[in-house]
Amino acid sequence: MPKYGYFQPSDDFTRIFYPTSKGNALWEPSPRMALRRDGTIGDGYWPKGMLIGDLILRSPQGYVSYLWNVTLPSDDPRNIRGPRGFQHLVLDAATDISVNPERFPPCSIFGATNDCSEPFITEQLDAPHKLRVTSTASEGAIFALPLGGASYECTPSGLLKLRDFALQHGVHWHEYVSGGLGYDWTNGLMCLVTGCEKTRYWASAFYMKNSAGMEDFSIDIDMTVSGDSQVFRRNDAFQGNVRSHQEGEDDSRETTVDRHCLAFRAFHISLKPSLFLDLPYVKKMYEKPSNRFSFLPPAFQPPVKSYEQRFPTFHPSLAINQLIHQSAPKLVIVLVHDNDITTTLELNNNQLPTVRELSYRMTLSTVVACTSANSAYLINRSEYDPGFMGRLFGLLRKPLASLGILCFAVVNV
Repeated sequence: MPKYGYFQPSDDFTRIFYPTSKGNALWEPSPRMALRRDGTIGDGYWPKGMLIGDLILRSPQGYVSYLWNVTLPSDDPRNIRGPRGFQHLVLDAATDISVNPERFPPCSIFGATNDCSEPFITEQLDAPHKLRVTSTASEGAIFALPLGGASYECTPSGLLKLRDFALQHGVHWHEYVSGGLGYDWTNGLMCLVTGCEKTRYWASAFYMKNSAGMEDFSIDIDMTVSGDSQVFRRNDAFQGNVRSHQEGEDDSRETTVDRHCLAFRAFHISLKPSLFLDLPYVKKMYEKPSNRFSFLPPAFQPPVKSYEQRFPTFHPSLAINQLIHQSAPKLVIVLVHDNDITTTLELNNNQLPTVRELSYRMTLSTVVACTSANSAYLINRSEYDPGFMGRLFGLLRKPLASLGILCFAVVNV
């Protein structure tokens, strides 16, 4: 568990949910207004919220900044920020996307604790729509969903199409977002959405016990969707944060669409550090470091600071992306999907491993597939024949890791 000098609920919320949601839970699920290219407010993103194919930037504050959707034409109302006349990817709704409108039933709790043996316990109160949720775990996070929610996922064919499209256009996306839109972000925080859970009504809570003597978590939830809906009444004996939103509270728009995103899965896109630091707007924000260790093999070189975060936001993909670029410095663009990471997590264990342990597991289970254009993605180690040298290096991987040396195997595809 990362230790910070102050309480950062958005960061801990994502960390607690990551093994359970198999992706990125949002502390701020409600869609945010998108700006047009000229800086005026547009309304294309608001009505539906997150969709498969959205290009976004993850924010340290627990929300996402929407850019445009790569599967819709450039003149679509959702694409008011995209490059003019850009080429879009066509996905087949029948074969490339899977929708489950009943992913969460009405009056359900979507939650996670840091201990599988101490899950949330739900108790019915004096009315059908009133619940009490308790847990003895030291940390936990929940969504309350009065009307349930739906899930949207790419099929394997859809994932391949989005992956190849991102490898082809990812560098240009970075150049446009930095130079055309004037964004500054941490290398690796650009994401291409491949799946998400959404709802129309939600409330969320996060708690953390700071000492063994603190009381167990207990919260009462009103699941009605009118009046004082989704009111959390909580025990203030723990350090926590409680929030809620009822669709229609702050606007008069369409209220029959699941547009609030609870969690999403995506390709996390990073550039070669030297290229990232040369992006027009990023260059103003970072001091490009001199590489005094270039004479060393890549695995022995210290991390390049294009990944240095000025906020304590949490996501394991940042460390994985960085390690891949160290393992293969020639790579221009790297994609890491949440599925690549979550498949290495232990079943019945809600505690994420340390960054070093997770990186070690990834080097054992996956290899870097490098294309002729020096772009790369991860594939399962069982999908290729490593050859004699690859098997020899595999035998040395554990002793090297014990010395603090981690490195991905790289194969050409």
